[in-house]
Amino acid sequence: MDPKMIAAALRQEIDDRSLPPGTVLKQEDLAARFRVSRQPVRQALGHLVAEGLLVQRSDRSLAVAEPNLEATREVRAIRCLLEVEALRLSLPNLTDAQIRKAERLALDLIEEEEIAMIEELDVAFHALLYGACGNGRLLTMIDGLRREGRRSYARQPMGSSERIDYAHQHLALIDACKERDIAAAVAALQRHLMGDKNG
Repeated sequence: MDPKMIAAALRQEIDDRSLPPGTVLKQEDLAARFRVSRQPVRQALGHLVAEGLLVQRSDRSLAVAEPNLEATREVRAIRCLLEVEALRLSLPNLTDAQIRKAERLALDLIEEEEIAMIEELDVAFHALLYGACGNGRLLTMIDGLRREGRRSYARQPMGSSERIDYAHQHLALIDACKERDIAAAVAALQRHLMGDKNG
């Protein structure tokens, strides 16, 4: 099992609170659990620290981070600035086929129940809308910030008010993109990013 797979498994458990905030993660225990040496575990934990999901304690052990509301607000504000710019640059270059594909992803999101797939579809939806912006560094920055703010996917069960709101927001964004209305698309994206806890 490689570091990315280990990180993904631990990330899922942090999301669904199988590993609640404050839980200490020990390399030797994880190595035994995943049947690997400590090296891939160490790399996986490094990814999760970089994403803000784990923090180093005074005794140098790693623990699941407590949610930081101020940091979440800061990340969301920066994301909004960057993602709005990416959409503004991308929309004139998007094909009708790409917009239809984004719409299908938005519709699939409405029906999906598995947390990992909700995240995958949501990331793919936004990546598709921003992908024609022509600025790879901007997309890399957005990707990093999305990983930092990813922990609310577990709070989107089927039928929840959050899930319904996200669906309406995504579809409003798609409608504006279909009309090639940059101002309306930007406004829809701003409402989505600043009004929700995830995006």
